[in-house]
Amino acid sequence: MPHRPEPWYRASKNAWYVQLDGSQIRLAKGNKDETEKAAWDAFYRLMGSDLKELPPKDKLRTSELCSLFLDFSEKHHAADTFENYRHFLRSFVKSFGDKLAAELKPLHVTRWLDAHPAWKGGRRHAILAVKRAYSWAEKQGLLSLNPLKGVEQEAGGRRDRVLTREEQAEIIANIRDEPFRQFVRVMFETGARPGEVARVTAAEVNLDLGVWVFARHKTAKKTKRPRIVYLPPAIVELCRELIAKHPEGPIFRGPRGQRPFKRNNIRCRFRRLRAKLPHLKHFVAYTARHTFATQALQNNVGIAQVAELLGHTSTEMVSKVYGHLADQIGHLRAAAAKAAS
Repeated sequence: MPHRPEPWYRASKNAWYVQLDGSQIRLAKGNKDETEKAAWDAFYRLMGSDLKELPPKDKLRTSELCSLFLDFSEKHHAADTFENYRHFLRSFVKSFGDKLAAELKPLHVTRWLDAHPAWKGGRRHAILAVKRAYSWAEKQGLLSLNPLKGVEQEAGGRRDRVLTREEQAEIIANIRDEPFRQFVRVMFETGARPGEVARVTAAEVNLDLGVWVFARHKTAKKTKRPRIVYLPPAIVELCRELIAKHPEGPIFRGPRGQRPFKRNNIRCRFRRLRAKLPHLKHFVAYTARHTFATQALQNNVGIAQVAELLGHTSTEMVSKVYGHLADQIGHLRAAAAKAAS
């Protein structure tokens, strides 16, 4: 019988349990695969709320540290940020949840990453989740020293994939259900992040101005102002229809109209699309945002305006990622004008 502070499944009882202080606490009942997420959610809530007395720094386990951080993250971070942290920290707890937090080494993180070769570009986000949790714990006085401070953050890959109008149309045409077709179409036409489309509610939509306004968003601490997503007329009308169906909660929902789109659900959908359209090469959900920015520059929209449309804090990111394209277009436009004259 497991004694580690993490969920485990008992087939005879058809339920998930966790053992704490000698007692077995049931977290969720039902099919193992179908209730695993609910069990881990209950586990995080339990670990975050039931630690009335914090364990000494030399007794704090990795599972407890991650649970406390996720409890904080759920209250203070955007929903998609919290979901991202939870996704990776859940895996980290499965590997090292029973180990003392202060005794972990960068090598543990390396071995954890190597055990998940399919993550590829996700490795950077995995490292960030663990480093954020441990850095937070040190600042909160839960650790004397952060043993993972030396873990190096991997550089993010540059998104060079740009979809043509024809490729965008082919992707949308190969989506089986209308709700996800709408979801992808909105990403292509607004440049909004997948997480922004997934979480927008009726309260955040201003139909008269044709915008979404997010008070809580990814760069709120830097910009000190709301994130505004500007909507083309057709998307305004789509939002009007969806608000009528879903006046409360996220307006973009799955085929049954009950559940909003989640990060992993979106990722799996795009994986199936890539398998269905192998001739289009590699593309992910964020390719829509990159394509939107590239098309804007190709249509002679200024860098400052593109930065505003994307919700960046300054033009630095746009200049870094797309500046070469803007320079090339300007040069070729001048050459074309010269040739024509």
